[in-house]
Amino acid sequence: MSLTTINDSNIFKKGVIGNVRKAQEDSHDMAAMTPNGDVFVVCDGMGGHVGGAQASSIAVASILEHLKKERYANPIVALDGALQFANMQILGYAAEHPELQGMGTTACILLLQGNDAWIAHVGDSRIYLFLGKEKQLHRITKDHSYVQTLVDQHQISDAEAEHHHMKNRIMKALGIKPELQPTFNYMERPIHPKNGDIFLICSDGLSGMIPDSTIERVLASRMPIDLKGEKLISLAMQGETVVPGGQDNCTLELIKIDSSPWKTTDFKSYNPEERKFKSKKSSFWTSPLFFTVAAALLILIVVLIILPKRSDPEPRTSDDNTAANVDIKELYKKYVDDSIMVRDFKLVGARYQDTLKMWEQRVKEADSLKRKKIELKDNTQTEEINKKIKEANEGKAAMQKKINENREAIANAEKGLNDRRKEYLDAKKEADAKKEADNKKKEPTEKAKVNEKEGSGLLNKLTGGGDDAKGATTAGKEGKPTVKAATGTDSSKTTPSQKTHTKSENKTPKPDGKKKK
Repeated sequence: MSLTTINDSNIFKKGVIGNVRKAQEDSHDMAAMTPNGDVFVVCDGMGGHVGGAQASSIAVASILEHLKKERYANPIVALDGALQFANMQILGYAAEHPELQGMGTTACILLLQGNDAWIAHVGDSRIYLFLGKEKQLHRITKDHSYVQTLVDQHQISDAEAEHHHMKNRIMKALGIKPELQPTFNYMERPIHPKNGDIFLICSDGLSGMIPDSTIERVLASRMPIDLKGEKLISLAMQGETVVPGGQDNCTLELIKIDSSPWKTTDFKSYNPEERKFKSKKSSFWTSPLFFTVAAALLILIVVLIILPKRSDPEPRTSDDNTAANVDIKELYKKYVDDSIMVRDFKLVGARYQDTLKMWEQRVKEADSLKRKKIELKDNTQTEEINKKIKEANEGKAAMQKKINENREAIANAEKGLNDRRKEYLDAKKEADAKKEADNKKKEPTEKAKVNEKEGSGLLNKLTGGGDDAKGATTAGKEGKPTVKAATGTDSSKTTPSQKTHTKSENKTPKPDGKKKK
């Protein structure tokens, strides 16, 4: 039993030459169902075009040969033996070819044995573990490099290490000296991945060209695993950390877990400080039970202590429009992400079409050569030509299958995009309608305020305005209305002739304070 099913849906492996190098110095391969389990290897050679390519090739072949030979009771012993064997093979080859002195290679191995995963590495090639449910990317190896020692000593940050002038100086490699000290699982405990998790093994042609956050975003997308791999390679050739990209050869393997009995992932993360996630280890303080108890206690405190002290509690309010705006923004972001995914599918499909044309051309060339041989009655190379035709037809058929899968993926993605667009437009329409309804509710209140203000102004004008109007309807000592004289002085302080004039014109003043004409 293995943690993954070995098929195209779960496994992707590929290496490409960068934009600067003239030859591929990386090597990679896998072996399923060895006596020790499923094995995946990536090596990044060094020491010149010939030496680097030879060293990485020898390392991959030697590692697989060692693990295929016999079963070892301890997986760590098996991995260490494989790396030691590969190291001695490279040293022996360099001794026989003095012109290749200095050749060496990094190495990363992932071994899936039963329900456990085991890793071993030498150099600055990396193994990552992407948690499918949590959408988090974790480094599970720590580089054997000079800049990593500076990071560990807190002399530079991980971000500064990516641009350090001694970034490519590694402290360990296969083929340098007989003594080799690889690094294995943390405390030699197995890694327990859950279904949906993805292991990524890669050379620094990937991890050195794009940041971990970009790798995480691609692996979190809903693309099939082969499209995720193609996307990562494409971004590495474009470059983000280094401009322009493709400064080194890029090799990677993706292994998706689909047959795990584990419900949670158990592993050791070596993420830098700026990419630390919350611990995955469960305890009472992070369990649902703790939060349930805490919520109950909080409600009890509110009921017994806070509420009795509030004589006039204010009604609870919430800004529904703000929440709606946040939801709309989130829907729009998802719509944009889906649009990008559809575009990426179409770009990959275009590359598949180019590859299909290449295979079709090879089939034509091989068929043409075969016909010429038949016409000339030349039976030489017949077996070789038939082999080429067979390989070309197989390549053509495989690519046609990928194209059909890509078309199906595009159709599904476009359907999802249309659904997302409708969802976004419906939510926006609903939010706009709610906003309009809220505005209409506010209008009567605002109109009332305006009418009140206008009425107050009119009253002031009719009663003389200002402070004089305030005393127009004040009661006298006997409860009868009194009116100020036109001069603005109190009636008690007027001359006798003025009093007579006032009485004659204000015998029966109106309640609203208007002067009788």
